[in-house]
Amino acid sequence: MSLQQKIESYIENIDATFGIYIKHLGTNEEVNIQENQLFQMASVCKVPILATLYEKVYKGEIDLQERIKLVEEDYVPGSGVFQAMDYGVQPTIKDLATMMIIVSDNLATDKVLSIVGGADRVQDRMHQLGLSNIYTKHTIWELLSLSVGIPSQPYSFELFDEIIRRLIEGEYDWESIVFQDSTENNVSSAKDMSLLLEKIALGEFVSAECSSDIREILFKQHFQQRIGGLLPRNKKVANKTGSLGTMFNDAGIVYLPEDKGEFVITVYSVGSSLEYKGDEPIARIAELAYQHFMNRP
Repeated sequence: MSLQQKIESYIENIDATFGIYIKHLGTNEEVNIQENQLFQMASVCKVPILATLYEKVYKGEIDLQERIKLVEEDYVPGSGVFQAMDYGVQPTIKDLATMMIIVSDNLATDKVLSIVGGADRVQDRMHQLGLSNIYTKHTIWELLSLSVGIPSQPYSFELFDEIIRRLIEGEYDWESIVFQDSTENNVSSAKDMSLLLEKIALGEFVSAECSSDIREILFKQHFQQRIGGLLPRNKKVANKTGSLGTMFNDAGIVYLPEDKGEFVITVYSVGSSLEYKGDEPIARIAELAYQHFMNRP
């Protein structure tokens, strides 16, 4: 049975919609399941943001060691650690980039976005690379505000707390642009996200050195319950998760032992209700791919 068939058989009875693209970078064997459908990336959007930053670093436009002072107006709700710190901390740009990925820090993400020139700059760069199904339109602050029915507006302490309250209570605005597959949203196809990761895995994004630096941050990912969740303990995975509402996503590069090569994998999933628990399906899909590629002659 092909890997495509194994995964299709597994997901057919799961009450969720999937976009999946997997490719072994040695054999070029692929899995394509709604691979060109647009899905809300949630925090997976931080991969193209990271790539755009590092391209500017390698062009000499940005110094990773520059320190950026964080003030109250920079704070963004949701995942991360910087918003738990006192005002005035001064991380380097590299610190921001690292925290953006490994603990999905939302404040760090919006600071990096401002440093590279905004969401449109990231989108333009992806399209220039031929990844025309990656769209970035919102900051994380905007994304979270809109997701709970609050029109995008400048930071205030009261607004910050209200966004957090609505997120915790699950008070989502399901009619919001955030939950649509519109190109006026932070959306991508599973295939284009995996193709970006393929460039990074093969050392073809800007240069071998630039690609390596990006991978090194992705390797430090703290959230391994999805792609890495059912893989062996000595797994080597470079990935970025994303979640919002009923959406559970993960995208990464999985390195196989015994000279079996590596594969890229992006899984986007949207459950039919807030009862959907999407970690396990992504972990199982990655495990199926891992076992399949390991058992090849």
